[in-house]
Amino acid sequence: MKYGSLVEAVNGIMSQYDVQLTLRQVYYRLVAAGKIPNTRSNYNQLSSQLVTARENVDVDEDRIADRSRRINDVSFDSPESFLEVCRSTLQSNYVRRFWDSQSVYCEVWVEKDALSQVLADAVYPFNTIVAPSRGYSSYSYIRDAAARVRRYAHGKRAIILHFADHDPSGIDMSRDLEDRLVKFGNSTEVRRVALTFDQVRQYQLIPNPAKMADTRANGYVRQYGSQCWELDAIPPDELVRLCGDAVAGLISDPHAWQAIKEGDATDRDFMLKLIDAWEAK
Repeated sequence: MKYGSLVEAVNGIMSQYDVQLTLRQVYYRLVAAGKIPNTRSNYNQLSSQLVTARENVDVDEDRIADRSRRINDVSFDSPESFLEVCRSTLQSNYVRRFWDSQSVYCEVWVEKDALSQVLADAVYPFNTIVAPSRGYSSYSYIRDAAARVRRYAHGKRAIILHFADHDPSGIDMSRDLEDRLVKFGNSTEVRRVALTFDQVRQYQLIPNPAKMADTRANGYVRQYGSQCWELDAIPPDELVRLCGDAVAGLISDPHAWQAIKEGDATDRDFMLKLIDAWEAK
């Protein structure tokens, strides 16, 4: 695809959504619109062209999400700069754990780290943890997650809302996640929200060939055929809606939920006054 045509198509796609899009989400929107064929070489070419487009400011770099590389900078040049961060965090991010007031505890798990912020934005109003598993999670990752779930669930049943590709491994990950969390003594149910075969048909998603080298491929092919589908292929606004609706559907006591939200404002006012008093010294 020629550079000028690609820039026009990408900007047109991004204008349709309020959320940042990952490179792969942009790619699948282009494929779905018939702009490019679904091939690895076209994906690689798109990746290279989008680097140039962002360098040339032909595409807004802030609209493309890259969640795979993070740097944690927690240094400060003075106590005052730290307190300013505290003030900003209190005003924009401080919330209590809403799920303490409900009959279940909920987290969202997603196979791909690149989509974790897309889903985090979707559940921000619900103060719900989004955990990127990056495929089959390591022993340490599951161990730490199980400890967190036990701590926050307070003995209640935990429900993990799971998002993964529809391919031999992606389908099996939902089962694997539940089995391993239960092994650590958690009362946990993993509910697969996406990607499901019904959603594949509903959204008429772009297929890829199943990887027959996967040890789970034979069983997958017997059930679903020789094609597989990526979670990224779901239209971004639909992915956000599916996640938000799934989380909202687990709220069993809206009044208790609202009471915690109202208490947040009181907490924030109190802590901001503490910061003001410290700065006045």
